Amino acid sequence: MDDRSWMYRDSPQGLRRMDYCYGVQGFINFATSIPRNFTDGGIKCPCRKCKNLKFLHQDIVTMHLLTKGFMEDYLCWYAHGELFVSYETMVEKTSGSASSASNMHVVVDDNSNLYKNMTMDTIRIN
Repeated sequence: MDDRSWMYRDSPQGLRRMDYCYGVQGFINFATSIPRNFTDGGIKCPCRKCKNLKFLHQDIVTMHLLTKGFMEDYLCWYAHGELFVSYETMVEKTSGSASSASNMHVVVDDNSNLYKNMTMDTIRIN
């Protein structure tokens, strides 16, 4: 996982920092790159108000994130196709440095495991 400290870093006078604006655009690019994130032409909005409960057009999600900020503790974008991979799992699977595997996330867009998809759909908040 890349460094997402930009998501919750305070800025003076309530203005958004440039790294926050670039990060929001990166989030939108990520979320819209996975076709199954779309419902009725929108994606889940992870702002402080919507909390992934509403599907909105990506432009509106962008504005919500720029004005309201991300909901608490959304460093892993689980509602947008990202799955947390534990440190232990990555150490077992990586031949490289264990430190590079810490807090790693992967994109999940694998439709081949129907049981896994059914389970993920069940726990997903709509």
